[in-house]
Amino acid sequence: MNHTIKAYISTIVREVVENELVTADLVPSRRRLVVANWKMNMNLASTRKFVKDLVVTKEQCTVVICPPYPLIYPLNELVNENKSSITIGAQNLHRQDKGAFTGEVSADLLKELDCEFAIIGHSEVRASGETDEVINQKVKKALATGIDPIICVGETMEQREQAQTNEVVTGQLLQALTDVSDLSRVVLAYEPIWAIGTGLSATPDQAQEVHQQIRATLLKTFGQVAEQIPILYGGSVNQDNAASLAEMGEIDGALVGGASLDGTGFSTIVHAFD
Repeated sequence: MNHTIKAYISTIVREVVENELVTADLVPSRRRLVVANWKMNMNLASTRKFVKDLVVTKEQCTVVICPPYPLIYPLNELVNENKSSITIGAQNLHRQDKGAFTGEVSADLLKELDCEFAIIGHSEVRASGETDEVINQKVKKALATGIDPIICVGETMEQREQAQTNEVVTGQLLQALTDVSDLSRVVLAYEPIWAIGTGLSATPDQAQEVHQQIRATLLKTFGQVAEQIPILYGGSVNQDNAASLAEMGEIDGALVGGASLDGTGFSTIVHAFD
């Protein structure tokens, strides 16, 4: 092989390698998160036990606990006291800064209590009459306050049986992200309504298929930045199915309900996504 051919091959190889490196820089690895949604459960004693029992030995996966509002401050104190790597989140927030909104909590107050995440658009809140417009306002309020929104989307069993899953999920997704300019701190959670608290769960393949559809919608609408957005799966996630869900390439973590109330069991789910 003469010098000219060697030089040509060397140039081609260098260009391919450089292109791969540039592509890798443009598409950073996504965050992996396991989020506990305690809903209206737990008390001071069980919260203390949970923090004691939770074993998190790796840091590849961010662990977020979203307790009832009155437990946010004591949980944060316990986290600091135990030097735990737990991150605090809220189960919701209000779209306004302050005012006559009995029973609501502002994003500013949550931030002051060291909440870094907030669940927005959960189906149980949507069922009380929360509209897509309000969800969009909450997403923008969270981002403006420095809180990362965990936006929930999902279909009912009737909608799935009528092959409307993609239409419903895409509609909820795009309306929640209307006029949202910075997607770098957005987290999505696909929670099929028929699998929340029912004991039913989408199979890993079913969940992966919807996650792929969500990713394709994000890429089409927002471009390459969509590759950075974590998409979690929620809906009866437990110790038995966490590992198989974690094997799916488009499932970046989990939003866990009932199975997140026990620190030891929740540790198993966390380690599945490490």
